[in-house]
Amino acid sequence: MRRYPWLLALVLTTEFVAARPAVRGSLGDSSGLNFLLARDTDPVDPSTLTAHDALRYKGTKPGVSIKPGTELRILGVGDSITVGFLSNRNGGDGNGYRLKLRNDMSNDTVVFAGTESAGTMDDGYFAAWSGKTIQYISEHIGPSLEQRPNVVLVHAGTNDMNPSHTISTEGNDPHAAADRLGKMVDQIIKACPDATILVAMIINTCDPSQSAATKTYQTLIPDVAKKRQDAGQHVLAVDFTTFGTNLLQDCIHPTNEGYRVFGDYWYDFITQIPKHWIKAPVGKDPDLTSGDGDNGGLDRNIPPPDWGKSPVQKTSKDVIRDAFQRANDNTHGTCKGKPVFRATGQISLGVGHNGDWKYHKDWKDAGKAADGLRLDPRYVRLHDMNGDGKADYVWLDPQSGEMRCWLNNLPKPWSPAGTNNSIIGSGAGPAKSVFIADMNGDGLEDYMVVNPKNGAVKIWWNYGPDDKWVNGWNFVDGGEIATGVPHANLDTLRFPDINGDGRADYVYIGEGGALKHYMNTGSVGGQDVLFVAQGGIAAGATHDISKLVFADMNGDGRDDYLIWDDQGGLTGFLNQPTQKEGVPLYIDQGPAKSLADGIAQNMSSIRLADLDGDGKDDYAFIDEDGGIQLWYNRGHGDTSLLVDNIRFADLYGDGADTYIWLDPATGAPTVYANAGYDPTDTLGWRWVPRNGGKPVAFGAAPASHVQFGDIDGDGKDDYLVLDPKSGELTVFLNEGEDRASEPYNWHWKPIGSIASGLGPGRNVRFADIDGDGRDDYIFLHPKGGTTIYRNVFTRGGAGPHWTPLPEADASGIAQRPEEISFHDINHDGKADYVWTSAVDGSVHVWLNNYPNKPAWLAQGQIATGVGTSGSCVKWASLLHGNYSDYIAVDPTNGAIAAWLNLCEDPR
Repeated sequence: MRRYPWLLALVLTTEFVAARPAVRGSLGDSSGLNFLLARDTDPVDPSTLTAHDALRYKGTKPGVSIKPGTELRILGVGDSITVGFLSNRNGGDGNGYRLKLRNDMSNDTVVFAGTESAGTMDDGYFAAWSGKTIQYISEHIGPSLEQRPNVVLVHAGTNDMNPSHTISTEGNDPHAAADRLGKMVDQIIKACPDATILVAMIINTCDPSQSAATKTYQTLIPDVAKKRQDAGQHVLAVDFTTFGTNLLQDCIHPTNEGYRVFGDYWYDFITQIPKHWIKAPVGKDPDLTSGDGDNGGLDRNIPPPDWGKSPVQKTSKDVIRDAFQRANDNTHGTCKGKPVFRATGQISLGVGHNGDWKYHKDWKDAGKAADGLRLDPRYVRLHDMNGDGKADYVWLDPQSGEMRCWLNNLPKPWSPAGTNNSIIGSGAGPAKSVFIADMNGDGLEDYMVVNPKNGAVKIWWNYGPDDKWVNGWNFVDGGEIATGVPHANLDTLRFPDINGDGRADYVYIGEGGALKHYMNTGSVGGQDVLFVAQGGIAAGATHDISKLVFADMNGDGRDDYLIWDDQGGLTGFLNQPTQKEGVPLYIDQGPAKSLADGIAQNMSSIRLADLDGDGKDDYAFIDEDGGIQLWYNRGHGDTSLLVDNIRFADLYGDGADTYIWLDPATGAPTVYANAGYDPTDTLGWRWVPRNGGKPVAFGAAPASHVQFGDIDGDGKDDYLVLDPKSGELTVFLNEGEDRASEPYNWHWKPIGSIASGLGPGRNVRFADIDGDGRDDYIFLHPKGGTTIYRNVFTRGGAGPHWTPLPEADASGIAQRPEEISFHDINHDGKADYVWTSAVDGSVHVWLNNYPNKPAWLAQGQIATGVGTSGSCVKWASLLHGNYSDYIAVDPTNGAIAAWLNLCEDPR
């Protein structure tokens, strides 16, 4: 519930980020308040109530038994008042009215039902959603009603009365809201025909902009109840209008004392229910603890992985000839419309190989890395909360999920995060239901609460330290990002990053350790999470799913499938990507202890997380004080991928790109000259190996550091080496084939470093932005924005070799740099901005309009993809022109198929 629309963004977060920790202790009752009349009461006869009547508060003393021998399975229904919003502040416990209601009913057996929870109570469940209207509540109450409560307490409609329609999403007309309330009551009756339903005339507000509508709405509620009574249903209106506004802290939500009084009100009204209305609840009590049986239990039918069929398939030479001729006819002039692509089928057998994908363990003992907080060590987590690449120390309160955080400054001392003695969030559920993972790829791990009954996920986005926010940390309530799927519960659900895009995915474990994957897609840093079902991704390798853990052993950004033994040793499978994004091939690492020997400690006391920022997860033992004994991961192995070492570049200056394979370790290039369509070739397209199929250069750096681009404007692409951390550029100018240059038969002229760099080399691209024939230096920021430096290099010139070109910079499209490249799509001599989606290989283009404004013109999607991941797509100019063509690579062997760019071919 919100009072002021302009405070919406702030209030959305305050439910989670409270200013103080929860305080536990005895709670006094409200019988001494001078405006309440404390006396015992008897159940009311509903037949004596008129359409304008409701149960009145009588101040019943605590401890009156409602119906001896009958369990009360109570479901609270509503919005943030039912949640207990703000009751975790000022020493509060976050339980709202529930704990006081339970204490008042000390002589009855009380079980709270519902799918949502908050506060310190073990079973503080309800069906309520902060900031939501009756319509939203109706749409989400179903799973709670399936728990068959026998008493339902409804306090709903406050948000429906809000004058801001961003909150009252169906409008704030009281009569329409009362109609929606009646329909929700009918929904409850249908699902729980044996239940007694108490419908509140909601509390008053001291907000003048909302008060008038609230008072009108209050008067309509008794008639809502009476109509159902007259139809024989057990529905009663209850009057909260005497609840004083002096008990409100923001004119909407009760103070901590107010919530206790609120619990007294509900207790008093329950004592007035006719005893014969209260029936024993139907079915077993809801099991709201984590368990193998939640949400359908263990999935015993996860299908095996489906890697799909490679789009690189042989066709006839006639198909290749037709595509070649059509494309060759369109290599002149600028393309005015969206390009048409013509498939060739397979045109190359491929070259190269993957690494052996065997990881060699090497753990460096770093000793005691943290002393601990002397709090329960079971609730110590290690997560990167501030986005610096290193996992921080997190402790979660077991009951409330309150988060304490100490920032990782190793080798310097840890420091408390935020401004509230290390508390950065008050919590939104028991620690067992809390998961922390980066869901939008911004580098900061977010706070999630999982509903064990259906696998639904609520999120609070982590935007890091901010003194303007409560606790000095900015968490924003993102609501529900996943509705859940069968078999996902607290035992089976995990959030590893399967495809290495920086976004944690939704994965649950089935029988035998099999995995089912829902891939997290969406924009970088955004809140537009979309899960794409990828089906089964692993057949499984352990019958004890508690021993399965995900961690990144080799620093490639993809979490591996690991299995604990009883001594804390590890074996498992490295995650190797395939042509189908998010459906990896898991590479067996051998017998027990192949990845870690263990330390004779139980796996429950060990965490795997990156504490030094090198990308590889380290091994941390949590001692009884919560201290950390640390071993750094210094393991190694050749986990290179064939497809990552393929390049296409114009080494001859004839406009047609050659096929280049780079040695993963040395970067030595093996070159195949592009001779184009040839009916005498086995496939119909001829590639001529240069230097007898041996490298044409010794190589100057690992393949991952090497690119090609024309630095000196002679038409031939040069060999470029980028520093992986700084992006510093070292150049070897391409002087062309030279049989006198043994043993490589190619002449490369080293000219040293010509650019100091702007950031990680993997984010640097080279392409001709201004159309002068020289490739410019383009640095991509995390969301795809650019910093461009124009290339003014001249042979023999002293420099500077680069000048800023801010007029051509792109603001970004909230996609990863790994998916963005620059190619001349429309043959105007200038490189365009190309996003090739990793998910499906589809392509969106922004045409280069420099020097005009805007510099980039959106063209939308120009290609739908061909059934392979964007990581298996390359771009090359295969003909003697400058149109860029779409190339699919078979990642198993390097074979390629082309979709030639025909411009706007009318045929």
